[in-house]
Amino acid sequence: MEKVWKIYTTDLKKMTTNWAASLIIAALIILPSLYAWFNIKASWDPYGHTQGIAVAVVNLDRGTAINGKKVHAGNDVVKKLKQNKTLGWRFVQEKEAAHGVKTGEYYASLTIPENFSEKLASILGDKPEKPVITYTVNEKINAIAPKITGSGASAITQQISSAFVKTVSKTIFTIFNEIGIELERDLPDIENFKAWVFRLEGDIPELNRIIRTADRDITKADAVRKQAEAAMPDVMRLAERGKTVSGDMSRFFGNTESLLEQTDTVIKNGLEALNAAPAVSNQVSMLADNTKIAETAPKNTMILRNSKQMSDAFGDLLKTAAEETGSQDLIRMAARFTALSQSFQKQQDLNGKILQQVNNGLLPETLQADLKQEAGRAGAIAGSLLGNDGAKIAADLKTFVSQAGQDSAKANKLFQKLEGSLPEIQAILRDTKTGLAIGKAKLKTAETELPAAERKIRKLADKIRAFEKQENIDQWIQLLKNDAQEESEFLKQPVSLKEKVLYPIKNYGSGMAPFYTVLSFWVGAMLLVSLLSVEHHRDGAHASWQIYFGKLLLFLTIAFFQSAITAAGDLFILHVDVQEKAWFILFGIGIGAVFTVMVYTLVSVFGNVGKALGIVLLVLQISGSGGTFPIQMEPSFFQHIHPLLPFTYGIGLMREAVGGMLMEAVITDIIYLAGFLAIALIFGTAAKKLLSRMTERFTRKGKESGLFE
Repeated sequence: MEKVWKIYTTDLKKMTTNWAASLIIAALIILPSLYAWFNIKASWDPYGHTQGIAVAVVNLDRGTAINGKKVHAGNDVVKKLKQNKTLGWRFVQEKEAAHGVKTGEYYASLTIPENFSEKLASILGDKPEKPVITYTVNEKINAIAPKITGSGASAITQQISSAFVKTVSKTIFTIFNEIGIELERDLPDIENFKAWVFRLEGDIPELNRIIRTADRDITKADAVRKQAEAAMPDVMRLAERGKTVSGDMSRFFGNTESLLEQTDTVIKNGLEALNAAPAVSNQVSMLADNTKIAETAPKNTMILRNSKQMSDAFGDLLKTAAEETGSQDLIRMAARFTALSQSFQKQQDLNGKILQQVNNGLLPETLQADLKQEAGRAGAIAGSLLGNDGAKIAADLKTFVSQAGQDSAKANKLFQKLEGSLPEIQAILRDTKTGLAIGKAKLKTAETELPAAERKIRKLADKIRAFEKQENIDQWIQLLKNDAQEESEFLKQPVSLKEKVLYPIKNYGSGMAPFYTVLSFWVGAMLLVSLLSVEHHRDGAHASWQIYFGKLLLFLTIAFFQSAITAAGDLFILHVDVQEKAWFILFGIGIGAVFTVMVYTLVSVFGNVGKALGIVLLVLQISGSGGTFPIQMEPSFFQHIHPLLPFTYGIGLMREAVGGMLMEAVITDIIYLAGFLAIALIFGTAAKKLLSRMTERFTRKGKESGLFE
């Protein structure tokens, strides 16, 4: 190790004491950082300056008329482009645009055709046509510019489409809103119609029944009419006889009225008899000897039965008179006779029960008390009837008979009038015959047409039920009544994107910093092996491994400054957005050391061939490390070598420091880089001695050609 250290210190002394060497070493330290910084700065925010990319715009649109209103969609597009600062829009004539794109003055052009507005408006017709905006691009000028202009053109067409969708949908939804309001206003009528259909459907069986009944009734009416026509001769004879009878009745009621003059005495005697009947029941109720009760009770029963019959007769007579005359007094008195008859019947029942208990050897004290109470009630009713009501009964009966006589006279006049009306009745019967025939024919028509009407009504009702089962008219009304502005805005952009960024990086330059920084480390190592010697000029005194490690220390020292300055410059000169600044510098120093060992080992073992191998690895790693584009976008060859390249893990480790560290990824990258370092050291130590003679011979032979140093 002493000789290794000696080689290292000797080189350091030469580097510091020789001003030319010092300048070269200083350049070697600074150059890699400049390489990284210029590339990072150049790519700092390329998509933020696209307004400098010139794109020609040609508007040939003639416009069109919709419902008498002039529409010029091409002008609207131009207005929007003038407000759009994404690209450098240039509004020129068609020839100038074509020439400018061809010569490279414009990267691309957009041409709005003459029928642009007309085709946009064709959606209102039967055959809508899509308008076409012609996009012309010159891809020879630049590789990236066509992609940028293409994105801009696509964005413009998307904006036009969105604006068109918004306008059309707003018109449609405005109409829908009006329909919804009108439908809501007519909803009660719709509900009434629905209810009417359902009610009519439910009434169909009843309609069938009514038609059948009406048919039978017409048949019966026709039969009655025939009977009436047949009976007309008899009616005429009866009318003649009725006229004669009504005259006899008038004479009869005149005689009856004379007879009623004597009814006062008859009614008074009858009422006195009814008033005396309860007294017999009172006697039975007061007897205490069963033998006397047994003798008196049957007689009492007979008296009560006769009294009830008399009371019933008076009551029936008064009811008849009351029905004919409408006299409230007669109605009231008839009700009293009914109550009196009920009392007599109850006394008969109590008499029977008393006689039954007497026959059983029992003393009927309770029944006697009930009989006494009922006899008192009957006596009160009979007493009231015997008073003023008796005279009133006779007077009302006289009035009834007098009215009956008058009615008989009226009947006589009626029969005379009937006799004169019979010819008119015969004429009515003839008209009825014709009317019944017409009615029967109409019923037959209704009976024939009703089944078809029934099917249509049931079909309509079923459709209404099916609609109500699947749809809700209230929901349709609410849907149609939605705000047209909001609905059109929704259709303009139905889906919005919510972006959630993990490990955010402020700008494109910061995102590219890991790649260009790692690349500068390898470039720095290549510069070292290109300008510094990997051999010690006193070879005879040192072993190959001592030379390998002694020279390696010098390379690592310079690489340390290269990496530290580059990483620190990223942070403090370019202000790259880095989350873990200290780790960014430490990772950079470590990665620079690994790359330096690898490149140094190749050159130390293989000489100039090693330098070529280093360049080959550099080229492969630029394409296959996934530093610029995702590796999945690269050809399969680069995808296969991707896991085998040191750049893959160096860039990954630097990205962890830039965006925020995930320890799993950090540890994985460090392990792989440590593996590359170990392989390089082992290979350099073992292979330098084995391959050094062959390498020296190859190098000498190359120098003999005079083409190589």
